[in-house]
Amino acid sequence: MGPLSRSESRALSSALETIYGITSVDRYPAGVLSAVRRVLPCNTICFNEMAGPVMTAWVTEPANALPNPLLRQAFLRNFSQHPVLSHYTRTGDGTSYRISDFVSRRQFHKLSLYSEYYRASSVEYQLIAAIAIGPRQIGVALDRDLADFSDEERLTLELLRPHLVQAYRNAQTLDLMRQRIEGKQGRLLVVGRSGQIRLASDGVWRILDGYFEAPCSHNSLPDTLGGWAAREASRFSADGNVPSPSAPLVVSKGGQKLVVRFLWGGKTADEDGLLLEERPGVPDSSLTPRELEVLAWLAKGMTNAEIGLALSISPSTVKKHLEHIYSKMQVHRRTAAAGALPGLTWLR
Repeated sequence: MGPLSRSESRALSSALETIYGITSVDRYPAGVLSAVRRVLPCNTICFNEMAGPVMTAWVTEPANALPNPLLRQAFLRNFSQHPVLSHYTRTGDGTSYRISDFVSRRQFHKLSLYSEYYRASSVEYQLIAAIAIGPRQIGVALDRDLADFSDEERLTLELLRPHLVQAYRNAQTLDLMRQRIEGKQGRLLVVGRSGQIRLASDGVWRILDGYFEAPCSHNSLPDTLGGWAAREASRFSADGNVPSPSAPLVVSKGGQKLVVRFLWGGKTADEDGLLLEERPGVPDSSLTPRELEVLAWLAKGMTNAEIGLALSISPSTVKKHLEHIYSKMQVHRRTAAAGALPGLTWLR
């Protein structure tokens, strides 16, 4: 395979951008088919997913190329004769193959699979890449009627295949994250280091608009939240000692409070996560100024001795203040009291 031309390089880059831009399993088939077809011309291309003898997904491009129910049944009835799929099942090898890599055209025409399905579908040549093999087989198949796929085209699909596999895993992971965060654990935001919102679960916009005065655009964080997230990212990214665990940002409004936790993406990443959780607010009017000071130091993760040293009081006095705080806030643990710190609090 020789060097790619400029147009081929652009097509490949565009395909990869499309593939890695897919954010859910539901959107995966259409996105992948469109991307691969731009790189490898073909009459039709399809995404198939099978669980044993049952076809659980069959998506084609163009969409009107989807086989009618009778043809679909013909394929399912004879799919065990498919040379490439049989190889995948027998060996677990998901390499990209053409039908012609296993049987001659004459042998292919003798199969019931051909006479009942492929001939009626005007398919003479096919190139397939496996995305998953096992109890569920997932793959992409490209069809032609006049000329077989070349060795270079087979290699191109094989070079694309690891990206197809990884993009599918990414989409599965994103779907799992959405399922987890839409429960009681909270709601997730994935944000770029410059403050852009890259991924948000349902309901995030309502929450942000409810707790921050500045209107929230669907592209960027409110200034207050964005500034806090940027400071957290810089604290983790700074060279030197590993920083102390990030304490949450707490915003109170209308008897409710929003707890925002920072999830660092890593030094080499360009995005981080914010986990949003709404909780009932806790009245703080009964806390004395000294109790608020103790609570602020507690929220920084300091021990009773360290708080006492910072406030020039004894550890036993700190303990007594904490007992009063727990009673007034109706909590029983240090972490619960720290999370209930009222108002908009910058915790370090």
